[in-house]
Amino acid sequence: MPAQKLMKAALLCCACWLPLVATAQRLRETAAPITYHVGLHKAPLYRSFGDTVINKPSFYLPSQSEAVVVGKVSPRWAVAKREGFLYLLPVRALSDYDPEDADPLPLDAQTQLITYQGVVAVPGVSEADLYARAAAWVNQTYNPADREQEHLNPATGELALIGRRPAVVRRVYEGVLRSSYGGVVRHTLAIYVKDGRYKYVFTNLAHDAAGTPQMQSGGPLEQDKANLFGYVGLGSTKPWTDLKQEATRDVRHLTYSLQEAMTGQKAKKGGKDPRDF
Repeated sequence: MPAQKLMKAALLCCACWLPLVATAQRLRETAAPITYHVGLHKAPLYRSFGDTVINKPSFYLPSQSEAVVVGKVSPRWAVAKREGFLYLLPVRALSDYDPEDADPLPLDAQTQLITYQGVVAVPGVSEADLYARAAAWVNQTYNPADREQEHLNPATGELALIGRRPAVVRRVYEGVLRSSYGGVVRHTLAIYVKDGRYKYVFTNLAHDAAGTPQMQSGGPLEQDKANLFGYVGLGSTKPWTDLKQEATRDVRHLTYSLQEAMTGQKAKKGGKDPRDF
């Protein structure tokens, strides 16, 4: 009899457990894995939407730990992968989540370089005023030490420079994942203005260790991998992938910041074909 009771209990346990696994596996991977970071508060992981309704997380990711996102199901919920299983994760729990990270990197058809470019209409604003707005944005966005080979030409409505942005790497110190300075990522920027519109081109993104101890320069961001810390294999891929993700996200956000400064309105995706200028 005790053996029979144990068998029934085991069967009941399996009957309760298997539906939960099946529910979790109904979620789908819809994007390549992207590593994000939990904010100051732990992040709950749920097996199903039903569990979110009753606020019954399966477990929590510790604060400031990594979360691997492989898709999203709504603006509020991402699909996270952990130990081979998929879970729902509230995006508000992540400090650096951006759904546009899942989009393919924009490669210029001719140069095959990562290039963020576009033409934005600013109706009723003169070329001179747009130039002044662009110059003010450059001064506000880049410290003097972070812009090189600056070229300003109000007569032709052109601004160009090489900009430097700090790179971030994350490594484990005393059991805690921490971010640290990882050199800089340079890019070239060109802004062209005409009456009622402007064009921007960010390209030539490349990592420079800039003297960071025990780090090597990664070089152009078009590379699939780079040995930032002097070793090869899988370990060399992830730090580079994470650095690229944050650097390209930063440039994308610069395009939005520029658009807000030039138009006086919240940035919108899209715009005219860059060739139509």
